[in-house]
Amino acid sequence: MGEPRRKSTAPIVLVAVAMTAAAVGGFAIERIAGIASAPVDAGPPIAHAWHLIAIQGLILAVVCLAGLALWHLRRRDEAAAGEAALRAVIEAAPNGVALVDGSCRMILVNARIESLFGYPRGELLGRSIEILLPEASEFLCRRTAAEAPPVLRRDLGVIRGLETKGRRKGGGTTPVAISLGIVEMHDAPMAALIVHDLSDRVREEARLREAYRALRFANDRLRGVVEGTDDQIAALDRDRRFILLNAAYKARFAGLFGRAVEQGMRLDEALADRPDDLARLRSRWDRALAGERFQVVAPYPGGDGTVTHLELSFSPIRDDHGDLIGASQMVRDVTDRVETDAALRRNAAQLEALGQSREKAYLALQGAYEELKLAESRLVQAEKLSALGQLIAGVAHEINNPLAFVGNDLAILQRDVAGLVQLVRLYQQAAATLAERHPELAAEVDELADRMDLEYSLESLESLTNRAREGLGRIRRIVKDLRDFARLDEGDLDEADLNAGLASTVNIIAGLARERDVRVELDLAPLPKVTCSPGKINQVVLNLLINAVDASPRDSTVTLATRPEGGEGVVIEMTDRGVGIPPDVRDKIFDPFFTTKPVGKGTGLGLSISYGIVQDHGGRIEVDSTPGVGSRFSVHLPLTPPRKPDVEAAAPALVDGN
Repeated sequence: MGEPRRKSTAPIVLVAVAMTAAAVGGFAIERIAGIASAPVDAGPPIAHAWHLIAIQGLILAVVCLAGLALWHLRRRDEAAAGEAALRAVIEAAPNGVALVDGSCRMILVNARIESLFGYPRGELLGRSIEILLPEASEFLCRRTAAEAPPVLRRDLGVIRGLETKGRRKGGGTTPVAISLGIVEMHDAPMAALIVHDLSDRVREEARLREAYRALRFANDRLRGVVEGTDDQIAALDRDRRFILLNAAYKARFAGLFGRAVEQGMRLDEALADRPDDLARLRSRWDRALAGERFQVVAPYPGGDGTVTHLELSFSPIRDDHGDLIGASQMVRDVTDRVETDAALRRNAAQLEALGQSREKAYLALQGAYEELKLAESRLVQAEKLSALGQLIAGVAHEINNPLAFVGNDLAILQRDVAGLVQLVRLYQQAAATLAERHPELAAEVDELADRMDLEYSLESLESLTNRAREGLGRIRRIVKDLRDFARLDEGDLDEADLNAGLASTVNIIAGLARERDVRVELDLAPLPKVTCSPGKINQVVLNLLINAVDASPRDSTVTLATRPEGGEGVVIEMTDRGVGIPPDVRDKIFDPFFTTKPVGKGTGLGLSISYGIVQDHGGRIEVDSTPGVGSRFSVHLPLTPPRKPDVEAAAPALVDGN
């Protein structure tokens, strides 16, 4: 949208004041002439007063006329500057720009037009647009007669993206796309043309056609190779359409799924009535289409009760430039190998069981000791957090009481300040009357108003009170976040909105993040209600946030994101761009008392306690870390945690089982 046109009221006011002042001066001169012709008894004071009025009126008229002249000079300079800026913008435009008058002659071209068509600007200005765009000029201009000069058509309106041929100075052509619009300037039509060079696009299209022909040739050669092997081979393009199938793959596909598959058919079409099989195959193909190379062994039950084990090898397909264009699959029957491996594993397990009976007892005792030690540390930590929650709740309650008083008083103050400002404005309107009747008092009031800068104070009172209310609002939000986070001692499960608790936890950690010069960003997707212990989940997120901030370098970002997971759970992801976790210690980070922080900086219980809390909720924590790049912790929680086993009911079974 363009800037609205400013109303030029200044010259009107100056002319009106000048005329009024001149009229008053003229009237005063007439009165002076009348007094001069009157008897001497008229009195000199009256004549002197009219002299002053005449002089002041004439001076005011001269000043107003001078101001009017200065205003016109300023507007002329602004118009010149605007025209120069517009020409600079047109000159720097990446596309060609040309203006065509009503006779189809070019009156303005930019540098891009010169470089695109090879004409210097002097050879184009004043010449017909036909020398550059011979085909486009046939509809852009029209002639009333065969020998008549061309005339710009007024009925074209706006045209975008018209592709045509442009004529270069040397006689060659270049593909271009033009967009134009017809405007009326001083009752005469004018066309504004934007010319876009299409040479790069045409070359790219030719390259793609050549690449397609090469691909077809390579495909024909490949088909002869894949048909001569016993392995089942297939390939999909990025639209999951089969671009390669050998006869062995077709037979295997028909035997497993009872459906025929042909080249050119999409995977979704081949298994449209088998959604489970389609979902399983799509997930594997999508991994390969994303650039992953992997291998899996999948069992397929047969109709006679036997199970066939197939080795599925997936690989991405790339062109000569490394761009991903599809994926391939090779299927091999490895049933004999799988059954042999299973028999060997059974024999090895039996031999290992015979030699590990004593070791199992020792490991069970050691595991019980470690669990007891971990339970003790968790109990101590839980007691600390419970006391911390009670302390925070008490402090928040004590802050809320005076905060309510201050908020109420500030609301009353805002109301009274508005009335006081209005009252002062009314007194200011009576300033002239006060100066007339009590000049000393008026002078004292003016002096006091100047000393305290009354106008600035009146204008700032509302903004000052508003900022005070904003500050009180921030205090209320901080107190609310503290009270929400203080639910650490709640052990009962409850349906909770995790996003609200996570936002409060981020506010708690905000001070530490600012101290470390680390930004914490939120990407919270809408989540369903989750049955959990909200305080414990907040503790997990707090531990992960503290670790992420500690591991992040200055001026970096930590991202906390949430998303639903297939309608059965939610995922909380914590991503930092820190030093990462070395592979040799990645399996130990959840062990009790294990820490990579310096002595005195960490207890080694944060991740261990978090791991236990997530397991108690029936969830899991996944870690993806690359040294020197950063880490991502993913907490997966079900919407409803599994029920804990009944200890009393299980006790007799344990006794009977010794």
